[in-house]
Amino acid sequence: MPDKPSWYGRLEQVIVELDNLPWPWVDRETLQSLLRVGPRRAQQIMRPCVTRQVGANGVADRQELIAHLKRLATGDEAHYERRRRQKLAQVLDGLRQAALAQPKVLVKAPTTVLSQQFANLPDGVSVRPGTISITFSSPNEALQRLLALAIAIGNDFSEFERIATAEIETTTGVGTAGSL
Repeated sequence: MPDKPSWYGRLEQVIVELDNLPWPWVDRETLQSLLRVGPRRAQQIMRPCVTRQVGANGVADRQELIAHLKRLATGDEAHYERRRRQKLAQVLDGLRQAALAQPKVLVKAPTTVLSQQFANLPDGVSVRPGTISITFSSPNEALQRLLALAIAIGNDFSEFERIATAEIETTTGVGTAGSL
């Protein structure tokens, strides 16, 4: 089944705009603009209401076109399209509400943490070859210490790499003088 036209959801608004037009006739271009459709689709919609020809173009009586659009609006297709859009809006709103309800993880960190170095990592944070150890007494303290470690790594990755691999290299024989 083809997608429902997007203008079904705006038919009531289009009818109001048509009602407010100053002239009793509607041409294809006006309907095309109001419905935001292409020229061919506008012609198809207004074809049953065309009562006069102006040159090569037909014009529809405004009241007949409004009645035709109202019939379209009350049809099954329009009903199901409106219901589909309402369900989509409800799902999107539910997702938005869930995202707002999800607590954000915030860590209180002093401004000194921005210049964190490995030499002065907080107590309870240690990096040794092949091991990172963090001890803490509360979840917030754990987050603060993880943040300090992450910033220290970001500030000097080569130092982190050196500390994290120093002993591993010597125990495997890589990097020691005279070993084969």
